[in-house]
Amino acid sequence: MFVFLCPPDDISARWFVAELRRLHGATAHIITPQELVYATDMQHRLDETTITSSVALKSHATLDNSSITGLINRVQFLPDAHLATVNTTDRTYMQQELLAIWSSWISALPCPVINRPTATSMAGPTYHPAIWYHNAAAVGLPVPDMIYDSTLPDPLTPDPVQSAIVCQGRCYSASVPTHFFDKCCDLAAYVGLDLVELYFSSAQDGLVFSYASPIPYLGHAHTGLIAQVAQMIKENRT
Repeated sequence: MFVFLCPPDDISARWFVAELRRLHGATAHIITPQELVYATDMQHRLDETTITSSVALKSHATLDNSSITGLINRVQFLPDAHLATVNTTDRTYMQQELLAIWSSWISALPCPVINRPTATSMAGPTYHPAIWYHNAAAVGLPVPDMIYDSTLPDPLTPDPVQSAIVCQGRCYSASVPTHFFDKCCDLAAYVGLDLVELYFSSAQDGLVFSYASPIPYLGHAHTGLIAQVAQMIKENRT
């Protein structure tokens, strides 16, 4: 089973999954973080040599190490509505425990995982805008002149007008100039993201980097990206 792990309101992911089937006959299943957090049973064991995981879902029976052949992670936050009546101190502790156990579960999957969790986010590394600008400049992308001062409010991020999506070393965009593509791939590799959308703003001399998201908008995605994910599904089919 190839899984898109995404919130229930992730409409663009649902469109993308439908296009995978329509264009390439590739099947992917959407699982929400609610299904994980509210699962009837979950086991996750790690020792020196093996990792054993399983989770019993109401909608997809039981998932374990062998049943998941690949996963695209589009979850930044876990649902915590069931903790609403818990006092603040205990609720914060429980939220951190939920984050730790499910981040470990995703990270430990032996199959290909697009955007494994990190200490800063469920969906991979996230950065302050100033760090994004630094990283973009480091790989050679043009960036706007920004001044960050700890005594002042952060400057506003320039409004994006174009974007490109990078997936495992390939760049897709119908609007960003192709000579940006290699540097977009370099930035994704530099920050450690398998899948990322990079946004660009207009400046006097052309486009400049604006910001990035580890949760790309997949609605009306480039057909090349759909084909790449379809190939990934077929290569990891069991």
